[in-house]
Amino acid sequence: MTPLTKSGPLETYRAWNACLLAGDLKGAARFIDADKWREKCLGLTDWLTDFETALTHYEKNMVRPWTGLEMHEEEVVEGRDAVTIRFRVEATHAGEFMGVAATGRKVSFHAIRIVHVTDSRVTGQWAQLDLWGIHQQLTTP
Repeated sequence: MTPLTKSGPLETYRAWNACLLAGDLKGAARFIDADKWREKCLGLTDWLTDFETALTHYEKNMVRPWTGLEMHEEEVVEGRDAVTIRFRVEATHAGEFMGVAATGRKVSFHAIRIVHVTDSRVTGQWAQLDLWGIHQQLTTP
């Protein structure tokens, strides 16, 4: 599949991420190269090489447990074949996450993503969320 237009890593990432945040998984799939996919979400998954499996984990960890999910970019570094984004996430805990049942609490946490892009297609990512910070916000009385 060829991209609609040639774009840099940051533009490709933002278009892909906008689809993910909108729940448009078919739209997100337009921006990836499934044959080259490689992903790790530190603390949540091991290395994944199947995009469908990665989407299943994304839905389990970032869609079902949260409502009102907002991502705010705080720092962006774009390279030739990758973009690194440090961002803050705000969301309401509405479903089980890491063994903690829904609390209804609004949480805020930081995360980092390194998103790899080849020929205007996302080929994978390495992500790290502040899991300890999330856990503390969900379990501290």
